[in-house]
Amino acid sequence: EDDHGHPRMLPYLKHFTAYSTEKNRGHDTYNISMHDFFDTYLAQYEIAFQEGKPVGAMCSYNAENGFPSCANNYLLNTVVREMWNRTDAHITTDCGAVTNLRGPPINAASDMDTVLFTIRNGTDLEMGSSNWIQELPDAVQSGQVSEKVLDEALRRGFIHHFRAGRFDDLGSVAWSKVPGSVINSTQHRDIQFSAGLQSVVLLKNDDKSALPLVRGTKIAVVGPMGVTRAGLLSDYAGDQQCFSANDACIPTIAEAIALLNTDGVTQSAAGVDVNSNRTDGIQAAIQLVESADAIVLALGIDKTIEHEGIDRVTIDLPGLQNTFAEKIYEVAKVSGKPLVLILCNGGPLAIDGYVEQPNAIVEAFNLGGAGSSPLASLLFGDANKWGKLPYTIYPKEYVNQQSMVNYDMAKYPGRTYKYYQEKAVFAFGYGLSYTAFKLTCTSKEKEGSGSISVVCNVENVGNMGGDEVLMVFHSAGQDIRDKVKHPVPIKQLIDFQRVAVSRGATESVAFSIDKASEFALINEDGVKTLYKGRHNVIISRGHGNDVNFPFQV
Repeated sequence: EDDHGHPRMLPYLKHFTAYSTEKNRGHDTYNISMHDFFDTYLAQYEIAFQEGKPVGAMCSYNAENGFPSCANNYLLNTVVREMWNRTDAHITTDCGAVTNLRGPPINAASDMDTVLFTIRNGTDLEMGSSNWIQELPDAVQSGQVSEKVLDEALRRGFIHHFRAGRFDDLGSVAWSKVPGSVINSTQHRDIQFSAGLQSVVLLKNDDKSALPLVRGTKIAVVGPMGVTRAGLLSDYAGDQQCFSANDACIPTIAEAIALLNTDGVTQSAAGVDVNSNRTDGIQAAIQLVESADAIVLALGIDKTIEHEGIDRVTIDLPGLQNTFAEKIYEVAKVSGKPLVLILCNGGPLAIDGYVEQPNAIVEAFNLGGAGSSPLASLLFGDANKWGKLPYTIYPKEYVNQQSMVNYDMAKYPGRTYKYYQEKAVFAFGYGLSYTAFKLTCTSKEKEGSGSISVVCNVENVGNMGGDEVLMVFHSAGQDIRDKVKHPVPIKQLIDFQRVAVSRGATESVAFSIDKASEFALINEDGVKTLYKGRHNVIISRGHGNDVNFPFQV
């Protein structure tokens, strides 16, 4: 906020809620239990509404238990405005969501009915179609929508504009005087670079034979994601990332590596496309690999594979990328050259069957406009600030074991690290470093306070400075699992902290845990419940040995 209390922006949350499937979008409905609602599909929104400052939400296209999100009185009014006490929450539709109500699951008989279903049940603004513009005047005049309901929708929309200073004198709103010099400023680029360093995950680095890369050597960067610019961006990237309204300013992974490979030679070739049957580039790529000292193989998917309106039916690499990878792996195996596999993607990619071959594996995600530069800094060891895996990487077969329209999180084999019962290719929270850390923790429960203090010492016993991320999980004991009537997470993340530790140094990290809130489970009615029995606090780095503290409630 500025000195007069005007917020810099008015943030909304989307898509509210349980929006996960694109097939039959806008006419789909999913059976969701009260447990799954509050344990999974509402939990993140509750945190955001209670701890952040969103002005409202965009309701999702889908329906829950037969009630479209934008006509769902329970979600919009009972949950958000009453249970979460956000009476001013402004709810807007996604584009065309009102018109969608003419079809399943409710099959509104008229455009007027679509208006009545939405505004009466908590929606305040229609976007992307004109049913409200055309029908709302008659709805109010005929008494089908009361002026009180209309006034509330208007109030919830305009009150946030007033708070932002949209109707104040421009001189009193600091955001009207932001100078052009802040655009692409050094400070902002530093923030972007720092975020890029912390976003990449080191999944494998055997004996450190491949990473860090060595300057002054001959490096071959092959694979379609190594030479692309726009392919490093996610679905909603526009044309604003470069001054010339194109992607010319985005460094490819190969270019970023070449820039840091001083006194060395960096050569690149796509080899294959992201998703085609073309083979004419494979031989040229193999020749580069055969003459190189080190190999960087960059594979993945781009927004031709991941975009709004489609579902991925596989988590495997598309096109000829697997075939190409096998050829590169064979060259590396025969020659003994170090091989680094880099994955670029948004949603998870299953690489089971290919985990053993590369010497190192890096999950880079959608790198964004400048992301290849911090990635290169990590690859050469100029920085050691790796992140942790933010989702579970399932094996390829998972798509045949789990229906996309099953919204029961615990149904075998389970969804997410909280309920997945099989062995993941890489688990949620996993992530390595170039250095080694030693973790020692102590816990103390203040009698009668319901509060637990956990202090961990992170000692850097390796050869270089670096960051480590400590994650705190809660896991209910077997005595609790045996007596409840609802699913219980295997474990659940309740806190985390990143800490930078110099070589040979030790840093202390403290966590404060409130048993009443952090040990509570969501019962079959969607209610947070603190059960008597054993509760475990687990301190994890995502690999190595965890520290486990049992507590009794």
